[in-house]
Amino acid sequence: MSEASLAAQRLAVVTMRARPQLTALVPAANIMDRNERPEVFPCVIIGEAQTVADEAQCVIGSEVFLTIHVWTRENTFTQCKSIAGEIRRALYQLSGIQEGFALDFSFEDSRFLRDPSGEHSHGVVTYRVLAEDTVGIV
Repeated sequence: MSEASLAAQRLAVVTMRARPQLTALVPAANIMDRNERPEVFPCVIIGEAQTVADEAQCVIGSEVFLTIHVWTRENTFTQCKSIAGEIRRALYQLSGIQEGFALDFSFEDSRFLRDPSGEHSHGVVTYRVLAEDTVGIV
């Protein structure tokens, strides 16, 4: 069993890589988790996450805030926004069990930022994921 944000990340990656409309814009191999500036474009990089307790009697729950970064090499936001739209469609009302957590995704927001170099566009898509530990603490 893992941590709630890691389970959410893994479900998001598997789901995005399985959506043909998204992989037509971004090769599945370019949907990844990495800690450095991208070297291949376009790409989708799983970014930062925050896990917040959301517990109740008899329920070990968390709220996960998951960021997904979109990077393109373009001087507009056309491709970047198209990819962000497909990410939203891929993860729309996503629910599933991953690594001992029941996960429910809901879209929070998208932001689009210009890279200072002027040759890249950067999008940040944020999700709120409700995570319930299905294994429990023993």
